Amino acid sequence: MEALYQSPVLQNLLLLLVVVIIDSLWRWPQKYHPLTLFRLLADGMAKKVKPTTSENPSQHRISGALGAIVLIVPFTVLVGILVSMAEYPLFFEAVILLSVMDFAQIRFHYNAVVTALSKEKKVLAREMAGYMVARDTVRLSDIGIAKAAMESLLLRFYYQFCGVVFWFLIGGPVAALLFRLLLLFSWQWHWRKPGFYWFALPVRTITRLLSLVPAFIGAGLLSLATNPFGGFKALFASPAKDSTSLLLALSGGSLGIRLGGPSLYAGNMIRYARVGGKREVRFSDMVYCRRAIIRAILLLLSLSIVVLTLIHALL
Repeated sequence: MEALYQSPVLQNLLLLLVVVIIDSLWRWPQKYHPLTLFRLLADGMAKKVKPTTSENPSQHRISGALGAIVLIVPFTVLVGILVSMAEYPLFFEAVILLSVMDFAQIRFHYNAVVTALSKEKKVLAREMAGYMVARDTVRLSDIGIAKAAMESLLLRFYYQFCGVVFWFLIGGPVAALLFRLLLLFSWQWHWRKPGFYWFALPVRTITRLLSLVPAFIGAGLLSLATNPFGGFKALFASPAKDSTSLLLALSGGSLGIRLGGPSLYAGNMIRYARVGGKREVRFSDMVYCRRAIIRAILLLLSLSIVVLTLIHALL
């Protein structure tokens, strides 16, 4: 017990395990969630500072970078100062980590899609899938709804869950908070929205760089928990080489299903490459995907325990 009290490494490990357990059992209502405020602030900032489409791309990039900096950096610095001054910093660090992880929210919407499809309520399934994805859902078929929900759950796990855990272990709760806010702004200013491509480019670029390592760690763990041979075979065979396509290829190959393909954004059809396995998604794959992510989370926590225990032993 004394070693736990004196070791920041073991404290972070215990904190992570407690927060993951709470997040798996309890969903913070979105209406009262702290990140909801930042979603509103991001949307409001974009309305005020985003240049018109006639402005040159450099003006869009400057406005997007400054808008994100003004909202994210002062808040993150202030939170870091307040936590360092707190009498019980572990409690506030746990609250910060729980709020930025927020994976229970995406699981809730995913489970709602699964339930709606199981009862053949296609309209409700499209509506619930709309909370998960940036694409248009009104024209999706049953298979399209299932595939869109699975892709969103997988990518959220890689970017949001694994990214937050990775940066928490690297730099503590303030680093995790900074990463999560950048990720939130990148999603709120989705580059497929009309007029947002150049405006969101600075935030999107830095977010992609910060999430690259944890995302592929998460995808690798999911592959190890399912079918690593099929996953890595699909990864190397992927016709598209951007990070999202590679993650979906590794995931689809591991789950034995085909992911990607044409998607509709704001009325515009974007033809993404089809990657992953050889067969189309079935309803049963949604349940299997959910279980695979649970196994990947257990592997990630086990890896975190081993790494942090070794660090503690070496210090």
